[in-house]
Amino acid sequence: MRRKIYEKDLGYDLLKPLVDRSLGYGYRKMEVRGKENIPKDGAVIIAPNHCNTLMDALVILRSHKDATVFGARADIFKRAFIGKVMTYVRILPMVRQRDGLRNVLKNLETQDIIVETLENEVRFCMYPEGKHRTEHSLQQLGKGVFRAALAADAKFGGEKPVYIVPTGIEYGDYFRYRSTSLVNYGKPFNVTEFVRNNPVGNEVQLIEPMRKILASEMSELITYLKDDEHLKAKWMLTKMLAIYGKKKGYGDFGTCLYDSMLENRKIAGAIDKALEENPEKMKEILEDVAEFDRKRRKKGISIYSFRKIKHPALNATGKGLAALLGLPYWIFSAVVSLPMWLTFNIIKGKVRDKAFSNTVGFGVKLSLGNIMFLLYGILAFCLMPWYWALAFMLLFIPSYGYFYDYIEGMRRYISDLRLMRNKKLRHFFKDIVKSYGKSFR
Repeated sequence: MRRKIYEKDLGYDLLKPLVDRSLGYGYRKMEVRGKENIPKDGAVIIAPNHCNTLMDALVILRSHKDATVFGARADIFKRAFIGKVMTYVRILPMVRQRDGLRNVLKNLETQDIIVETLENEVRFCMYPEGKHRTEHSLQQLGKGVFRAALAADAKFGGEKPVYIVPTGIEYGDYFRYRSTSLVNYGKPFNVTEFVRNNPVGNEVQLIEPMRKILASEMSELITYLKDDEHLKAKWMLTKMLAIYGKKKGYGDFGTCLYDSMLENRKIAGAIDKALEENPEKMKEILEDVAEFDRKRRKKGISIYSFRKIKHPALNATGKGLAALLGLPYWIFSAVVSLPMWLTFNIIKGKVRDKAFSNTVGFGVKLSLGNIMFLLYGILAFCLMPWYWALAFMLLFIPSYGYFYDYIEGMRRYISDLRLMRNKKLRHFFKDIVKSYGKSFR
């Protein structure tokens, strides 16, 4: 008898810890907030923003120990082998309107599986936006998540409630391997209660208000900027204002991701408000921001180099010394993890959508990383005394992550040195920040 997608499976249960561990290597820091908001008394649909391809599903999966079934766009399932793999790892095909009416009708079959999954109190995760986009905003929410919730409520809402849990996902960087991730669960929206309190004639009249509520709740869980032609410049200005005047905090390795998100939210909200109240002045500032961003990228200078530091020469000396001390282990890491980082860079160079970079890094770590661990372990304990073999394996385990952390540290160190020599760009940064402060604070 064929296993149903939500049923327990020994192979899946054995694979999940490996997936979680490999994902953990892909981020230098991961935070989860609001798990207490996930209801335990009914059917739960997790509804996150979709900003970073497969990584969005993986960070959600790792954030909670309970089983979760996911929805993904149906075109991924076109190849039979990939379709079987996706189904095995509890991912269902979700057809979009662009796929044609004939194909959209297949969603009815998928919806029955979703309802059955929820009825058995296994969580279902669906991205209301439908497609990923690497921006700090929200696209228009589709109707699929609400139709699934209403179908579930129609079937068993009288026995147990159906909830949609708005969820926010944020990354320190969408494209760099070894960045940071934050999963932020919001207060659950009780679909069953909403339906009982709104006795209307058709599904559309229920979906539209639910869509507005969910969009509002999701926007509260991320750094949210209104989607307009200034979106990229507004996000850069948000980072500039967050960074300015801080000795340590935004962008540093010890940063609390949730606190950074809250501060970013305040700044982003103020920027959107300023753009509404004084559009002409704000557009001038945002044009300067776009020009500043273009210049600092051309010079290869990280935005995090613009933090205020009391003694920049001393800071640069300290970083240089740390780089020198860490160089021997980096060379070791580069050698022992060469098959992984070389494969990663070759595949990444062929991927058109840069947002898949971290997905590639994860896939390489999950596959090659575990193979190399077994291979090195066997060779080390066969060819060396056990204590040397143990020491080698302990050094190997963090090597892949350290390889990229060291490169990132060197990138920022070189960026700091470049900025120290670029007085014009430093003044440009300060002029923009002060101009905004004088006009809107």
